[in-house]
Amino acid sequence: MSAFEKPQIIVHIQKGLNYTVFDCKWVPCSAKFVTMGNFARGTGVIQVYEIQRGDLKLLREIEKAKPIKCGTFGAASLQQRYLATGDFDGNLHIWPINLPYGKFDTCLRTESSF
Repeated sequence: MSAFEKPQIIVHIQKGLNYTVFDCKWVPCSAKFVTMGNFARGTGVIQVYEIQRGDLKLLREIEKAKPIKCGTFGAASLQQRYLATGDFDGNLHIWPINLPYGKFDTCLRTESSF
């Protein structure tokens, strides 16, 4: 297999983070993405970034008591843009991504471990 036949990764933007990222998802129909993970102190973090003129802008950040393992936009419509996240305690949280900046830390719903 030649170099041109192999899959290639093209880096458009790089950003160093001060936490471990467990999941990253594009926000549907936008130039935004969400990263989820945990800080070294054991707390969880969700950050929303937007790509603007070839650079990343941090729009929102929320820190939670438990590390965030995974997330998906798959259970919501493109207009709602609800992010469903799972933490390491087995809890499911639903977050409204489109709320005004100060309201992002409000969880719409939480389900305990099954």
